[in-house]
Amino acid sequence: PRPHLPAPQAFARESATHVAWLGRGPHETYLDRHAGARLGRWRGSVAEQTVRYVRPQENGNKMGTRWMALSDAAGSAGLLVVSRRGAPLPMQCHHFALDDFDVRPGSAVPEVRHGGSLQEAPWTTLCIDGAHAGVGGIDSWGSQPLPQHRLSLEQPVEWAFALRPFSPEEEVALPDLVRALA
Repeated sequence: PRPHLPAPQAFARESATHVAWLGRGPHETYLDRHAGARLGRWRGSVAEQTVRYVRPQENGNKMGTRWMALSDAAGSAGLLVVSRRGAPLPMQCHHFALDDFDVRPGSAVPEVRHGGSLQEAPWTTLCIDGAHAGVGGIDSWGSQPLPQHRLSLEQPVEWAFALRPFSPEEEVALPDLVRALA
């Protein structure tokens, strides 16, 4: 199962082909897999954020994300998400439904069994998590995350974020939008 709590998902139009973010990067990061990722401003295509593991699974997460913008190729129109309350959040985006990476509820077998069989969707999925567990695998890929990298269901998880569309008609620069929403 996916190593996090249920999270809001947003779907952007097919024109949302690029992503920029302020957080850990440029590669995927998790609670127990982020020490080698620098905090910075990153950008790339949405397609580059998906890791096609042999067996489809959770991938492409960005820990410590302050903001993420999905946009057209020019970066002039799209959707901005900003973490609020000063708490960076785990975020990810893909041209796939998140269920394509895992076993669907009520089933014991994944619908897509090989990463090469994944079919891109005509939209972009954006996932904003309130908390995210580590991936484990320190001695083999079958082991659980260390206790400090697991989620506790005893503690409530609260998170806040703002979503805002942006367009080329606006005279406001992306950094100014981020400051206004934070």
